Amino acid sequence: MTNRDPSEPRDALFLCVRVPKSGSESLRSGLARTFAERRIFYLPDTLDLDGQVSRLQRLRFHRSRFQNLFRHYRSFDIRNAFRRIEREGMAGDLVMGGHIDFRTATANIARSLRIIALLRHPLTRARSEYDYLRRGYLRKPRLNRFDASVLHKAAGRYAFDSYLDYLFAHRAIYGDVACRYLGWSGREDLAQYFAANVFHCGVLERSREFETDLSEKLGRPFSLPHENRVDVERPALTRSQRAKLEAIYPHDFQLYEQVSTCGEFSSPSMGEVSSGAQRSETEGEVG
Repeated sequence: MTNRDPSEPRDALFLCVRVPKSGSESLRSGLARTFAERRIFYLPDTLDLDGQVSRLQRLRFHRSRFQNLFRHYRSFDIRNAFRRIEREGMAGDLVMGGHIDFRTATANIARSLRIIALLRHPLTRARSEYDYLRRGYLRKPRLNRFDASVLHKAAGRYAFDSYLDYLFAHRAIYGDVACRYLGWSGREDLAQYFAANVFHCGVLERSREFETDLSEKLGRPFSLPHENRVDVERPALTRSQRAKLEAIYPHDFQLYEQVSTCGEFSSPSMGEVSSGAQRSETEGEVG
């Protein structure tokens, strides 16, 4: 473990950024075990992409958010969760739960946050997401499909080419999904952005390396508990499909290639933030 840079904020919390279909469930499970003796603050999903397409989908999003907030905080107002994290979080605690995007978290939590994230090649991620959504939609009883998400419906009703056409037509909403969650616009210098905001970021295709490096940085064991290892071989795609995906996720490709080339891409100054504050008692997930 490296020494802390004196300029690094001493009150920083870790933020688990779970990019969909990028080993995010395994990442959450692994961090839950690694941070078992720290406090873990729950936040629900923060990006309502479907709500930009349909008012009904906006209602679905808020219904799920209210249910999860009440389960964890006995409140329907996410601002109460933000305030609790600000008030009670100690350096080295973890914010985790649903699919949380960095921009929303930093805009509402007046604390320094450092990202832990896992990426997946955009081609593989997109095909995996389509297969996952399609299976989920087709397994639902027909009467329950009315309440499915926009992308579940699109994947369930369309072949892959038509699904990509739908994403392309709505790329202002669904494009560059990894960058949306990490908060990188594609215009900022990536190295500077990561130095300021990221504790550790790696790629699922090199998951063993991700585990080893994160364990060393945290100073305690970390592993991905699910057998979520993926082959480096990309899915079989046509030239047209690849071109569409490159147009839908242009900055995601750039982000992935930078992180993959570096092996891991992170701020080396975070050092001992996870052990910088001692608490009188340890807690699990906030309930």
